[in-house]
Amino acid sequence: MLAEANIILRLLAGRPVFVGYNVTNRCNLRCRFCNVPSLPNPDMTIEQVRTAFDRLKELGIPVLGITGGEPFLREDLPDILAAADERGMKVTLVTNGHLLDRARMASISRFRNIIHFALSLDSLDPATYRRLRGGRLTPGEVLADFLRLTRVGPPTVYKLNVVVGPHNVDEVDLLLRLAASSGLGVSFIPMNIGPGGFHRAAEFPGLDDAMRERIALRFEALRVAKIQGAPLWDHRDYYRYAARYMRRQTMDECGAGRFFLDLRSDGHLAFCNEMDAFVSLLKVDRLSHRFLRRSLDEWSDRIERCRLAGACCYTCSYNIKATAANLPAYVWDYLRFQTRSRGNP
Repeated sequence: MLAEANIILRLLAGRPVFVGYNVTNRCNLRCRFCNVPSLPNPDMTIEQVRTAFDRLKELGIPVLGITGGEPFLREDLPDILAAADERGMKVTLVTNGHLLDRARMASISRFRNIIHFALSLDSLDPATYRRLRGGRLTPGEVLADFLRLTRVGPPTVYKLNVVVGPHNVDEVDLLLRLAASSGLGVSFIPMNIGPGGFHRAAEFPGLDDAMRERIALRFEALRVAKIQGAPLWDHRDYYRYAARYMRRQTMDECGAGRFFLDLRSDGHLAFCNEMDAFVSLLKVDRLSHRFLRRSLDEWSDRIERCRLAGACCYTCSYNIKATAANLPAYVWDYLRFQTRSRGNP
């Protein structure tokens, strides 16, 4: 509980609690709603990763979100997890599941600093899944591998990450029931419809006003389900933000730079993954909260323009913002989620 208490205290103080880290932009899939594999940034070496993590430790960052690309394309992923652990950082881990095998899971099984391990799974329909992500595996095969390998992986919360759009809005209830019956958590994330460069929702037919309203209503229903005890990972009020986002309503300030930051694969740090970087962690000797606040002041106009343009509604943004705005609900739901998770085999 010390880690959770630290997160709460930092949120109350308006200090970052989460850094999303793309360990690589390389990916073995080409998802239709993601542009990350087209980005040119090279991977840091493990020595550079340790340097970057030293800078994050100076800020006291408690949670590091490891994603990609596909993290398991890095053979040194266990070394990255160890570097975070040595600096007192908890991590979250996201995979598309196509590279999971016993050897890879065994290589990370010793780590106790993993808060949750997520599988990206947006549809159970083979044709829809293939159209969205490609790859040689069906969704059933990917899910079966994930469930089987949870038994040899690290002791943590295992969950699904589901990007919700016109392709799968009718599968939301099915995926929620699947998570509940399988002892998994689940995050439902709205397909991004803003102008940012890391998503391609414009390629999806049918994302008109009527469809956006259908998706918004599903998110409102998910909030009710969360309050009733469904195994939804994110803050109950995040689903309100997701509904507003799908309706193209102007969003509140997201908390970029105050509650979360984004670390690029080459060591550059940004206030969020829709922003250009403001510093390289490989070129500064020290990272302080004073420097962070000064840089945030300089970028405030650009962050405000991004908000007004409706760029994103990622869980690294409005989920953390919702948590900071309603901490009692976070504590209650988190304890209930953990109790439920421990009760599952």
